[in-house]
Amino acid sequence: MPRGPALPRRLAIALATAALLAIAVRLAWLGDDAFITLRSVENLVRGNGLRWNAADRVHVFTHPLWMLLLAAGRWVSGECYFTTIAIGLALTTAAVVIMLRRAGSAAAVTLAAVLMVTARAFPEYATSGLETPLVFLLLAVFTGCVATAREPNRRCAGVVLVTALLAMTRLDLVLLVAPAALAAMRGVPWGTAVGRGVLSASPLLGWLVFAWLYFGSPFPVTAHAKAFGVGIPAAELAAQGCYFLWHCIVDDPVLAATTGVGLLLGLCARTTRWLALGGVLYLGYVVKVGGDFMAGRFLLPPFVLALAILIPQLQRLRTLAAAALAGVAVALAAAHGIPAWLRSPATEVASVVTHEGARGIGDERAVYYWRFGLLARGRTIPVFGELHAQVRPEGGERPWLLLNGAVGVPGFQAGKLGHIVDAILCDPLLARLPARTRDRWRIGHVLRRIPEGYWETLATGENQLRHPGLAAYYDALRLLTRAPVFAPERLAAVWRMARGEFDAGLREFVAEHYYTPPRIAVATAQLPPPLPLGTHWFDEPRMHPVYEGGLAVAFAAPQSARTIRAQVSGMCAFRFRFVREGTARGEAMGVRQPLPANVTGLRAVAGLREELVAVPATVADYDTLWIDLVETPESHIATGPAAIGAVTPVP
Repeated sequence: MPRGPALPRRLAIALATAALLAIAVRLAWLGDDAFITLRSVENLVRGNGLRWNAADRVHVFTHPLWMLLLAAGRWVSGECYFTTIAIGLALTTAAVVIMLRRAGSAAAVTLAAVLMVTARAFPEYATSGLETPLVFLLLAVFTGCVATAREPNRRCAGVVLVTALLAMTRLDLVLLVAPAALAAMRGVPWGTAVGRGVLSASPLLGWLVFAWLYFGSPFPVTAHAKAFGVGIPAAELAAQGCYFLWHCIVDDPVLAATTGVGLLLGLCARTTRWLALGGVLYLGYVVKVGGDFMAGRFLLPPFVLALAILIPQLQRLRTLAAAALAGVAVALAAAHGIPAWLRSPATEVASVVTHEGARGIGDERAVYYWRFGLLARGRTIPVFGELHAQVRPEGGERPWLLLNGAVGVPGFQAGKLGHIVDAILCDPLLARLPARTRDRWRIGHVLRRIPEGYWETLATGENQLRHPGLAAYYDALRLLTRAPVFAPERLAAVWRMARGEFDAGLREFVAEHYYTPPRIAVATAQLPPPLPLGTHWFDEPRMHPVYEGGLAVAFAAPQSARTIRAQVSGMCAFRFRFVREGTARGEAMGVRQPLPANVTGLRAVAGLREELVAVPATVADYDTLWIDLVETPESHIATGPAAIGAVTPVP
């Protein structure tokens, strides 16, 4: 298609790129999920290995190429925060330039830039710390490779190479580009296609081999958490995925409309049919997996594909029509209020964000900008390992454990010595378990139940899982994550795990105990004597974690004391039931007692505290105390498990 005058077009590209870059800088931020990857990056650069928790080789990032790029930037710059934002801005800018250069006139350039700006998610995810900027650039390059008029063999090699790099960025992007990649192989002899394809795909093949050897699986643990055996009916996930698309239509209409129109027009044209088909397949995949909790993010790859289809056609529009379309885009974007990039950063402050009305979908940038925005007034930059001083104010280099539901920033702050137990995404065992409840879940945040004995296993290093099938499964899994990489028994376990030889024990646990947790019997002689308040449970092996089935604390002889003094820890409440000969005679809630002034920091939040329990007047005597958890809103983001220390009857 003929191009318009060169100078106005080039000037329009320069101005549009500068404007988009300025907007991206104003919106620049990092989200909590970015720090999941940055923790692995920091451990790698510091010599702790490519791992999230220093004790385990666990593949927690879904974007190995992005992780390697961040690691290289961290190694050169010596810091993570500004480096990650700078890399995102640079890649997005490069992608914008590549796409705008395909517009044939200044008016087409301007309209394309308006679509990018008014599709709210596009400039917002120009940073964020996630892989999206790299996806922008690689898709811009991919669509150019597909459309090139180069000799078929060279075009095939280029397309396969970029496809492999996209798969290294996010494996599910293969579905987006596979139709066009396969179509690009037409006219290439079979032997040549295979030979050049293998060579071009060698970065991806090399990573998969490395991941299988080093981590024990070519797939990230997050694939187990979100795709393999998540425990939610497929129909419910698909319904959530449809709602995700509807939410995008309402919340980000330019993003949705551009994607829909671009893919529809692409399907109608012979030259872009395969690109558009990939976009449609990817949207089907998004519906299948339930969409995402970040508004608009999963629509950005097909949006870029749709833009690549639309931009060369925009030159056909008359100037007045292009201006009218730009005006419609601006009006649609403004329907939700003044865009954030037109407001002062000082207006973006901390606020309580609820996701219930949106079925778990939220504006992640609004949640985190006030803390981690580049221009935010109250910006803070997390420091690797800074949490250790709160856990160990007395000093020392002993490892410790932490439970948290938002594990990105706390994980980064935990450093090498903090072992984070993530019941949603990153734990090698918990991620392989199904949803804790089938009727209460948020997409991307499917909570798992922690099996009986797992806390003790992590604290002591000895397998104390109480279900024998799960214990056998964990023995094999621990070989994968902790044994020397090339140990013969580990390599054998890698192969046997891939064949599913240990899965029966996991299935038995889920069928027998996962949804009906047992009550664990403990004699008072097995509990510790009264301990200093503020003691962490992982520093005192005689403390007993309380799992969802509860504890049954048996006294040596029937008791008639009217008060129980219980030492407990955890961000939950405790219900105490007084039992005689297997029958509960009455119950009471513990009443928290004030902590001494010298118990501060995380010891005051997660350490041992004291509760007094008044025995009901209807209870004459009792031989056993049933102790159960009563969840609070903070329970799933607690700093540690609920645990019981000394239980002392007070006459």
